[in-house]
Amino acid sequence: MKSPVAHWGVREWRKNMDDLVPDPAHPQAFPSKYPMDLMGRIRVKLCAEDGNLVAYGFGGQRVVLPAKTVGFVVTVSSFRVGHVTHGAALLVLDDDERILLRAGGMWETYGQVEKVCRAAKAPSPKHVYAGLRQSSPGTSRTQGRHARSGQRRPRFAKAPGYVRLRTNPRGTSLRVLALIVLFLVATGLGGFIGVLPAVALPEWFGAVRTLIGIVGVLLGIAGGLWIAAAIAHLLADAVRWAAISLAAGTPAPPGRFFARRREHSGTWMAAANVGLVLLFFALAGWGPGVGIASLAHGLRDSSLVAELRANGATIPGTLIDVPQYSTDSDGNTVETDVPTLSFLTWKTTDPSIGGRPLPLDASDPLDTDVPETVVYLPSDPDVAATEQQIAGSVWHGAPTANLITGGLFTLALPPMLWFLALRARRRRSLTPKGYVEDLAA
Repeated sequence: MKSPVAHWGVREWRKNMDDLVPDPAHPQAFPSKYPMDLMGRIRVKLCAEDGNLVAYGFGGQRVVLPAKTVGFVVTVSSFRVGHVTHGAALLVLDDDERILLRAGGMWETYGQVEKVCRAAKAPSPKHVYAGLRQSSPGTSRTQGRHARSGQRRPRFAKAPGYVRLRTNPRGTSLRVLALIVLFLVATGLGGFIGVLPAVALPEWFGAVRTLIGIVGVLLGIAGGLWIAAAIAHLLADAVRWAAISLAAGTPAPPGRFFARRREHSGTWMAAANVGLVLLFFALAGWGPGVGIASLAHGLRDSSLVAELRANGATIPGTLIDVPQYSTDSDGNTVETDVPTLSFLTWKTTDPSIGGRPLPLDASDPLDTDVPETVVYLPSDPDVAATEQQIAGSVWHGAPTANLITGGLFTLALPPMLWFLALRARRRRSLTPKGYVEDLAA
């Protein structure tokens, strides 16, 4: 025995099918996208009743236009009323070409709308092209071609008793605003969470922190969009379930409304493919590029450390700041703080061993005066470093992290390229030709 919800659903489904099946005796016209309410019922249509042109909209709206008051029935891709531009619509005009009824959306002109007008004994519908103010039945072919090439939108005035058909449910604007806020909050929160791992990493991870931060933000934003879409679908399903349960007088089966969505949006699939391609190029740059640069950096550091350990002399010195000045493209003087080792009567720039030089005083770099033990080559005092810089392994810090991640990214390139090739091959197999081949097989 079927439940009340099933009986109700079958009844509404049959009613929709009855509305959509053409009936020569009672023709009905609908916009190209059937506007439905939460119950799945079609609410916007145009029909003929008792010799009148009748339009139905959301909220129980019913507009009756006697055939004798109708001068023209036109469809437009866009039009103007005063200084305001509106999109596609079906317009019912009086004899003075003023708007009696405006029904937004794309309405076909030469199909069911024409049958409805014929049944209501109203003028046959026409399409008004940009650049043509008087569309009307006497438009010539030459005028039509000129209208198509024009850029001006047709302009109309409102007639007394003008009515706008409600082609969207009440509260659509608030719902759209709420969705915008939901998506903004979700993407912002996702991006913030995505950047946290990079922020939590110590500074000695070096340049790889930037890559982790970029990838984290992008993944966080994508995750936020997915979560926002899931929440929006869940809320819509919940409202639909509640409305249908109320109409049927008993709780509806939740599985029919909250079932897992297995279909994938073409937009999401295209975005995923673009993201994978961009990620491949990012890995190609950050993998071999960062890996080779870090390897060269580490080898250079190891050579310097080995020479200072073997032939260097130790002497007390200080770490100071010796600013360097340059001129930018606008002619302004730019000051750069340079960590410098001062010992004997010599000053030399502190080398970036381990990926960075010794840090200066963050609050006032110019006043930095830190005692350090300096190791230098007596034959070339410009080759020098502090004892703490050469005491540890030259592979600690940024060079190590960059080298490891660069190597991992490089190793990830071949399987990722193979994965992209498989996706492209699968996408081609889903074309109509692929479907035919599968069916033939």
